[in-house]
Formats: sequence, C-alpha cells, structure tokens
Amino acid sequence: MTALAAFALASLRRRAGKAFALGFGLALTVMLVAAVIFLTDALRAESARAERAMPDVVVQRLIGGRPTVVAVSDVSSLRDIDGVTDVRPRVWGYLFLPALQGNVTIVGVRADAPRLDEHRVLGRGRDLSPGKHEMLVGDSLAQSLGLREGDTLGLPTAKPTPALRVAGTFRSDLDLYAADVVLCDDDDARALLGLDATQATDFALTVANPAERRVVADTALARLPGSRVLDKESLGRVYDLAYGRRGGLVLAAAIPALLALVLLAWDRASGLSPEERREIAVLKAVGFRTGDVLWARMFESFAVAAVATAVGLLLAYAWVFWVGAPGLRPVLVGWSVLYPEAALTPEVDVAQLLGIALTVVAPFVGLSIVPAWRAATLDPMEAMRG
Repeated sequence: MTALAAFALASLRRRAGKAFALGFGLALTVMLVAAVIFLTDALRAESARAERAMPDVVVQRLIGGRPTVVAVSDVSSLRDIDGVTDVRPRVWGYLFLPALQGNVTIVGVRADAPRLDEHRVLGRGRDLSPGKHEMLVGDSLAQSLGLREGDTLGLPTAKPTPALRVAGTFRSDLDLYAADVVLCDDDDARALLGLDATQATDFALTVANPAERRVVADTALARLPGSRVLDKESLGRVYDLAYGRRGGLVLAAAIPALLALVLLAWDRASGLSPEERREIAVLKAVGFRTGDVLWARMFESFAVAAVATAVGLLLAYAWVFWVGAPGLRPVLVGWSVLYPEAALTPEVDVAQLLGIALTVVAPFVGLSIVPAWRAATLDPMEAMRG
C-alpha cells in the first residue's frame, strides 16, 4: 500500500496543473459552505448565551401594531401575578449617530441596579454615579468614536439635553449585542429618548418557576389587553430561526458553487484522458493487478479531495473567526454598523467537520474509481492503441 500511495503522489506531480485546478475548485466550494455553517452556528450560540441574560417575560404596549411606551403605573397590574417575583420598568431605545451612520442603544440604569464593577465587566474607568450625567459605553463603541474616560459626548435628541461624560467602558461576553450600548441613569435615558417620568419602554418580569413563564405571559396579556408579551423561550426561538433562515438563503445563493462541485465530480467520472488510459495500460502490462490500479487511483483522488477539503475548512475558519467574515457577516447578522466589529466565539463541532469532509471526499473518490476500473479491465494493448 505504501508503494501504491507513493506512485499516486508521483502521478499527481506529473499532472500538477489538473490536480491544482480540481483542488482549487473543491477548496473554494468547501470554504463557502463551511463559512456559512461556522458563522450560523456561532451566531446561534451567541443568541443562546444572550437568552440566558434576557428577562423571563417582556411586556410591551402596541399601538397600530407597533411598540410604543408603557405607563409606569401599570406595574401594579403585573406585580401581583402568581409566580412573578419582580417587575421592572425598563428605559431603553435607539438614537441615530451621524458620525457612525448607525444607531446606538441607550439603556437606562436604575439607582438600585447591581454595579458593573461587582461583576468584573468594567473595561476602563469606574461605574456610574447617579445624577452626575455620566455614561458607560461598550468597548467597541468607544473605539469607533475615539472616546476615553472624562470625554463628554452630546447625543442628538429632539430636545436639548446635557452632554454626558464618559465614566468608563465595559466589555461583555455578548459583544454581538452589547457593542453599541450606552449605559446611563434612568433620568438621562428618559431625556435622551424623549420620555417623561411616567413612561418606560417595556416591563421586564422575573418568574420564580421557569416552567410557569408561558402561564405568566398569558396572564399578563389578559391584564393588559392589546399588549405584546414575549417569554424568554420565544425570544430565543426568534433569533434561532432568523439566523437559520438567513444561513439557508446564503447557502441557496451558493448553489452555483455546489453545482461546480458536481461538475468537477462528473468530470472525474466521465472518463480518463488518453494519457491516463495509456498509463494504466502500462501498469497492467508490467504486472499491476486491477485492484492495484484502483487503489492507486483511489489514493490519488483521496489526496486531492482531502487536501482541498482541509484547505477549504481552514480558509473558512480564518475568514469567519480571524478576519470577521467580510462580505458574509453583514448578510447573516443584518444589524447596525457596529455589530460586524464584535468578535465571535468559535462553535465548531468535530462531527460537523467530519460530515463536511465526507460529503466532499467520498463522492469525489468514489466517482473517480469508475473510469479507472473501466480502463483497468481493458486489454493493455487495446488501451494503449486507444
């Protein structure tokens, strides 16, 4: 077997141009398909981690089918629901920054909220001091705007509001969702978003028993008719389905590349060149058995397919996790300009890699054996004349 493998490698060197063309096409196809799978799985894992940080139940008010502000006084209608341990009116929303040509997310922090320095997520600076017109910004946003501790930033709003001073920056394991966040106290957030003291963006409910989230959501909807109530599982499914749908659309757009792979495999199955047939005839004439010829061809095809698949997987990994998937990530993420800069955590399954490799290598090797078997069963003199 070692001699046959060495002979197969020598044959590849003699036909280096054809081997490179076939391997290059296979590598590009594997890279595109694997990159979509890697990125989709990484985004799904990111959304799964974000789901753990989401409220158990979120209650929003709808007018004309679109979310609007809620009345803080409605807290009393939700607090006495069985199983609910806490109801928090949340103040958050989006502001468009011309400097970024994108939105930033303003999030109000209550005075009694846990301090960030206790959770070891502060990057630089210190935590907020309530009433001091300060803000904390995500590391990615601070880098994009060139902000440092002590800088002030006036955010564009409909009504004049005090400029906020940067108290510090924060980092998060959920950079995909926290990259564009500005944290400030509730009063400043209301001023920036145009809300008064009686209004909030939505209600976040904490449920003692996770199994009762759906029941609590139905009860909240009955208490506040016309609202939209979302439980944690529903929000997680929305993200999961969104990434799966976008990944499927990108894979559908990659059909031409998949067709190219089929054509390459068909080229290997359609027949051998006269030079290759004469080579097999010479091998048979000098004593090679049909099985030896098939093994040599199998080694040759396997070497091309295996190297191309490995190169394609490495290129896909580098494209997604080292370079940031330029050109592909905006299609799957579909958010503001800050999100593509947030790093993703690789979520690569060995079984998945083996599945991609087998999908490419097995058909390529199998189809290449057919013409070799046909040529190997011919009479050597007839094959050399052909």
